Formats: sequence, structure tokens, C-alpha cells
Amino acid sequence: MSTTGKRDFRPKIHFTPATGWMNDPNGMVYENGLYHLYYQYYPYGTNWGPMHWGSAVSRDLLHWEHRPIALYPDELGMIFSGSAVYDQHNDSGYGTKEKPPIVAMYTNHEIVDNGVEMQSIAYSVDGGVHFEKSYLNPVIPNPGISDFRDPKLFWNPVIGCWGAVVAAQDRVHFYASTDLKQWEKTGEFGPKGNPALGVWECPDLFPLKFRDETVWVLSVSMTKVREDDWCRTQYFLGDFDGRKFICTHPSDEPLWLDSGFDCYAGVTIQNSPEPMMMAWAMNWEYASSAPTGEYCGCTTLPRKLRIVETEYGLRIASAPAGLKRYQYNAYPLENGCAICKETFGMKVTGNGNGKISLANCAGQKLTLKVEDGEVIVNRRLAGYREFSDAYMEERLSVSRVMRLRRDAWSMEIVFDVSVVEVFVDEGVETITQVVYPDTPYDRVTWEGDVSVQLYEIDA
Repeated sequence: MSTTGKRDFRPKIHFTPATGWMNDPNGMVYENGLYHLYYQYYPYGTNWGPMHWGSAVSRDLLHWEHRPIALYPDELGMIFSGSAVYDQHNDSGYGTKEKPPIVAMYTNHEIVDNGVEMQSIAYSVDGGVHFEKSYLNPVIPNPGISDFRDPKLFWNPVIGCWGAVVAAQDRVHFYASTDLKQWEKTGEFGPKGNPALGVWECPDLFPLKFRDETVWVLSVSMTKVREDDWCRTQYFLGDFDGRKFICTHPSDEPLWLDSGFDCYAGVTIQNSPEPMMMAWAMNWEYASSAPTGEYCGCTTLPRKLRIVETEYGLRIASAPAGLKRYQYNAYPLENGCAICKETFGMKVTGNGNGKISLANCAGQKLTLKVEDGEVIVNRRLAGYREFSDAYMEERLSVSRVMRLRRDAWSMEIVFDVSVVEVFVDEGVETITQVVYPDTPYDRVTWEGDVSVQLYEIDA
């Protein structure tokens, strides 16, 4: 379970539960000006336990209001990850045309060792506060395999119905439905063309516009991607024929949504005005030991997604959402040093090699470098590490990613008490890491041909 920290490490603009354990964000949906966030939740301790769906809402994606638990374990098992949709035309019949329902699909995991997993639904007619489970459950029974979970609902515009993509061991299955109750399996994808390893989890399928065409993105989180590397989210780019996904932009190497250690289980927000994704800002190897006291786990910032072209082909680029709402205020900068707060952002540009450090009076520092075309984020000396043997390991100390662009470089860095998110070259590459400085960082320093502008965030 989480340990007692040396101080309060709770972020100010990254969502955290008030108390208890959280992991995957679930059921994120936009409805009538309100963003709904549900999440894997164990309310009775700061360790993983029988899963519930916690609940929160926001109007700006930065400030969240906690709501009562949305889903509790039942006779079919624990309530694992899933998704929700705003059933605007009441296709399910669970609401009315005047008051459409929110319909959630989730995995029931039997509360036994190696429990059978199946997909169930529930609905809300009071704006996502209370959910009624369907008597039809499970609506997608287990097909006779383990690791059959994490359904992601989406609108299928190709054939004009609802769709679902479900993780099924080392691949995904696709389903179609006209009423969100009766489901037909339509296809599969994987593992051909997948150079990574591990069980697939938390899939998503969504379209992004690129010039005059639509590119479909299939994302899937992986518990293990190499023998010494855990918890990454891979994506594939291609086409969706209404029944299955076809990868039309193959890559010899996996394409990662984030190259840091602490971005997992990311899925998009259904019905959002813009394509946006949130993820769990943690790593399974040390999550249960995090020094956060009364709570454990947080999300990344919501990220806007788009497709961009690089010399290596099409890639997803992302940018932090919500920050545009706040006035940028530059702090006085001189002699390569600036004063910072516990939650702040900065925009950095440079040519050639450069180095930026966030530091405190205790001599701890988080270092970000651009060196010979590589971006390196080093948390080896960033703060308290002894809470977990895994966190202290060398392989989990330094994130590296090659730049996909060869011109002058840029970064946007958002730091929030104990979470850093780095958006390289307008978000073509991203790196997320958690750090636990004994005392707050109070200065930013930089070296090389580097320009830095800090800005405040209304936390």
C-alpha cells in the first residue's frame, strides 16, 4: 500500500482521489458542458483491492468535483475498466429523447483466482450520478479466454451503429450494436505487425483528421513491452471498415503515446468537442508503494490529439488541454536561472544541445536534456526514491526518446508538485514521470542556446 511521504505530494491540477486507491481512468464522457471522469477505485485502502468505479466531474478539465461511487462490485464480480457514452438519441431505450441516458460498459471480473471476465452495462438518467445495472448482464459473455476486458465504446460512423473494442489477450475484438444491449462480434486485430510483448489492455479506437482524410487510431496499453520495460501505450494508424481495423501505416518499431515511465491506460473522452485523452500517471511496478499517504494514484492532464507528418511518417501529437484558459505570466529571468512555484508551466526553445533543471535547496534536481538529437529526462537525483526498490532501479530513472524533427527544438513542460509532463516539438513526443522532491523545487536553471518562458497556472 502507499507509504507516508516526507510532505504532501498531492498534485494541484492532476486529478487524484480524495482518499483510497485509483488506477485506470474509465467512462470519460462529455455531456451538456460537463466532463465526467470515472476511474478504477478501491475506497477502503491505498492498495489495489476489489474494484469500484469512482466518479468526478469538471467543466474545465483541471478542477474536479468528487461524486459518490458510481459502480460497486456485484454478484458477477469486481467492476474493472470500461467506458461510457452519451446516448443522445436514446438508442438504448434507457432514457428519453428529452433526457438521454449515459450508458456505461465495463468488465465484470469474478472474485476468484484467475476470475472469468465478461462485459456488462449500466445506465444513468440523472446526469451520471447513479447507475442502474442491466438485467441482461453480461451483454458480451466470455468467449473462453483469460484477459478479456476493458471495453471501449464508440460511435461507428461507417455502418451507423455503436461499436466496442475489447482487449483479448494479445489482440483486440470488435463488436457492433444498434441499441448498446445486443452485440455482434465483427472482427479482430493483432498480433501481426505488433513488435511489442505483453497482455493487451485498455484499447481505444477513434478517428483523427489529417488534411482531407480520416486516420483511425487503435491504441492499446501493454503490461510488458520488453523484458525490462513495463506499462506503455502503443498505437497503430490505419483504417476502419466498420467491422475491423486495418493498419495502413505500419512501423518497424512500436509507436508509443508516451515514452515516460508513468503514462498508462490512456483512453479518449467520448463526445468531447475535441479529441482528448487521459491516462493513469503511474507505473504498476511501484504504484502500491508511492509515498502519497491517504491516497494513491493520479491521472495525466487531458491531452488534445492530432495527426502530424514527420520524416518518419504520420505520428500522433498531443498538447495539454485546459491550460489555454489561464494568462501566461513570465517570471523575471536572468543569468540562466528563474524562480518557480510548485505548479507551473514553461515553454522552452533551443538550438543544438541544451539542458534544463528543476532544483530545490536540498540539492535535488530533475534534469531535462536535448543531446545529439535525443531528449533525456533524468529523475535519478530528483527527490525521495527509497519508498520502492523498483523505483530506484537504473532502468526506471532515465527516459529517452529520439526527436523526430531535426530543426530547432521546442518543449512545453508542465510541472505539478510531483508530476512532470514534457511535450517535445509541439507534442510529437511526450514523456511523463512522477518525482517526489523532499522540498518543493524553487528554481529553474538552463544551459546552452536556450530560451525559457515560465507561466503560471491557476491551480
